[in-house]
Amino acid sequence: MEVCINILILRDIKGDIITRLLKILLTFSVLISCEKDDICIEGSENTNRVTIGFIDNESKNPTGINLSFIKGVNNDSIISEGFSGAELKLPLMVNSNQTEYILEQNEIRDTLIIFHQTKHQYLNRSCGFKSNFLIKSDTKIIKESGWIREISIVQDSIFNEEKTNIFIHY
Repeated sequence: MEVCINILILRDIKGDIITRLLKILLTFSVLISCEKDDICIEGSENTNRVTIGFIDNESKNPTGINLSFIKGVNNDSIISEGFSGAELKLPLMVNSNQTEYILEQNEIRDTLIIFHQTKHQYLNRSCGFKSNFLIKSDTKIIKESGWIREISIVQDSIFNEEKTNIFIHY
């Protein structure tokens, strides 16, 4: 009888130890399966925008400009009303090879058509992809009456927003 009681006690102890070990192993496996980068940190790399500068056609110097509004074609929203500055940063469409913007100055509208190639770059699981662009040489303007004289592409690759990509001569 004493041997049976000891066997039953050992069976309970073994079952308790196995249950505890399984709980510890399960907790450990959950902890090591989490990655540190599950949150995309604010300020991390994003899809870059095209940087447009403005050059006064008479002085040939970069200058600021006042625009009544900037509107994306195939996009119902006005991107900017009353822009004033020397540099403009506009997003390019990642799902198309061309992006169009209507730029208005003094009630005169011109359309800037930027032809580009999109290259997607994988960042990590939490941030996903960012898109880089290569501006094609057939980028052009469609003039209504023409406040834009010409455009020049000075940096065709868009891998950061530090450098001016296109100058608009007005």
